[in-house]
Amino acid sequence: MNTKAEIRSLVIARRNAIPADERIARSEKACEELTRYFGRTVAPGARIAVYHALGSEVDVAPFAKSARLHGWTCAFPVMVRNDNDAKARMTFWDVPLDGTRRAFFDKPARAVTPDDPSLAGCTPCGPREIDAVVVPMVAFDAGNMRLGYGGGNYDRFLRELRSDAVVCGIAFREQKVEAVPTEPHDLALPKIIAA
Repeated sequence: MNTKAEIRSLVIARRNAIPADERIARSEKACEELTRYFGRTVAPGARIAVYHALGSEVDVAPFAKSARLHGWTCAFPVMVRNDNDAKARMTFWDVPLDGTRRAFFDKPARAVTPDDPSLAGCTPCGPREIDAVVVPMVAFDAGNMRLGYGGGNYDRFLRELRSDAVVCGIAFREQKVEAVPTEPHDLALPKIIAA
């Protein structure tokens, strides 16, 4: 059986091998499907946790832009540490889609402090304030088990959501593996859109 590290390496290489123009086109198709799915399951006025694509991940920016047409607000993950000695934790912030380039979009894994200038105009929101989540991943299997990057950020976050929050993973077909190695605390995602 492959280890999580081996699967990550293999699947990220597969994902990176998808030509950039094809990734863009398939990301747009996935965003259309995501909009249809949330249109059936999420009320207008909802807050949806999305992400800014890291490397060759499915780019959900087209979804974030169209979300406003449905009356949805988008919250983005930001790694925050309260001081230089504190461990960074993933938090979500409502980010105005006003064209301002945010430092945490360029380097999503880099931690900032809550008073970082890149957070100007953004508002923090807790997991219980989130109505739906788009979950990125490295790999997934037929049972909708997800393999992330290994930091456990989404595992912790998903456990803190309300029970009625709508959760949907998103990935490219090339990220599907035979079986994701799991531990007893791992939970399957209710839905995964595979572009």
